[in-house]
Amino acid sequence: MGGPGSGNWFRCDKKGVVEDHPRVDVRKLRREHGIKPGDWMTVQYEWRGEQMAQEVYFDWTRCHYGGRRFWLICMHCGRRVAVLYLKLKYFACRHCHDLTYRCCQEADSRFGKFLQNYDGAGGAEDLPLFFLKGFVSMRMKREARLKKELARRPRGRPPKIADGPQGNLH
Repeated sequence: MGGPGSGNWFRCDKKGVVEDHPRVDVRKLRREHGIKPGDWMTVQYEWRGEQMAQEVYFDWTRCHYGGRRFWLICMHCGRRVAVLYLKLKYFACRHCHDLTYRCCQEADSRFGKFLQNYDGAGGAEDLPLFFLKGFVSMRMKREARLKKELARRPRGRPPKIADGPQGNLH
């Protein structure tokens, strides 16, 4: 325990973030190039010295109150997406590349961020009352819900049935 590499500072299982990858965005293409439904284009790019080309297809859906929404088709899973990301040589959706957003990896809640920025000398008693009231009421509601759930559950061992499904057939 506690050997080299055992710390949490270098996590291999952490997902990549979309902000770190080149992208093709259908909204930008629509604005700048006026794409149409059923169109396709070839994206040409260089990957580690190798010239690459990948076809990207467009689709559209009707909006509820009129108009159209344009989509890119992921060539790996067939999903309609607004953005394709370049990772490991090919453009695909964030689901296929197993990417997430940077804000999803931040673990600080609003309460934690508030406490980080709070420079009061005292403890929790010096926090603003409205903040503590909300936090305490959430905790009390959760405890009440758990108590109610525990009260509904039957206690003890279930009763034995004398003649079960294989009962005596005389």
